[in-house]
Amino acid sequence: MNPVTVIANLGLGPKFRDHAELYWRGLREFAPEALLVDIESLVVAPVASQFRGHIVVLLDKDVALGEAVAASGARVVNPPEAIAVCDDKRRTYTRLTKAGIPIPETLILPPLYPKQPMGQPVTAAITTATGVPSVIKEAKGSFGAQVYLAGGEDEIEAISNQLADRHLLAQTYIASSAGSDLRIQVIGGEVVAAMSRHNPTDFRANLSNGGIGYPYDPSKREAELAIESAKAVGGFNVGVDLLVGESGRGEYVCEVNSNAHIWRLMAITGVNIPSIFAAKLLGTP
Repeated sequence: MNPVTVIANLGLGPKFRDHAELYWRGLREFAPEALLVDIESLVVAPVASQFRGHIVVLLDKDVALGEAVAASGARVVNPPEAIAVCDDKRRTYTRLTKAGIPIPETLILPPLYPKQPMGQPVTAAITTATGVPSVIKEAKGSFGAQVYLAGGEDEIEAISNQLADRHLLAQTYIASSAGSDLRIQVIGGEVVAAMSRHNPTDFRANLSNGGIGYPYDPSKREAELAIESAKAVGGFNVGVDLLVGESGRGEYVCEVNSNAHIWRLMAITGVNIPSIFAAKLLGTP
């Protein structure tokens, strides 16, 4: 068996260390010599030859590092390109749209520099296309922290100007999904676990914002949406978030996460995600 290495930023805190150790322990069930490497300890050349022939599980968003490791001949999971696509919501929505996957009406906003205000024609175009309220998102962000609800042109302008050095998107607010969504984990082209998330005090359902999770059995269509989304971004192991439509089922893809934290999903569903991941990755029955 090829050497197996997990690379993660362990210095980000206990939540990130625990996440990495879950995967590392799962991999050691099948590859006892698997290593856990702190990204802060790595200094790599453009071709990171020390990983040649390895299977590298990259639990970070450092795309350049992933590309250097892959250039040496390592298999990197998730692939660097998939990480790059998932880490930039503009690219995520472009891939999903190209694949014909339903998403809320989405606009990529023109980039602004500090002290450069967003013009009224842009804010008017946003409200015309998305309606009000409108969801404003930073292209990069995690745990729902970079997502904002704007009630009209004035709020859109205020949020955009406050974030003038960020890349932004605007989306239609899916009222039927207010405070609720679905998280579906896809590994190797199969759904392995899912939960519904509900937050009575926030339009964002993320558990880190106070949401509560429940085990969920996806419908055939919901599972198809999640699997198609993973394929569209090129991800082997991703968490797909679906927004709930008027039908009460997941109808729109909200996000695809290349490094979705799994410990709460595991606790809620009882599914041993790292073990399934390891078995699929290493080809063990």
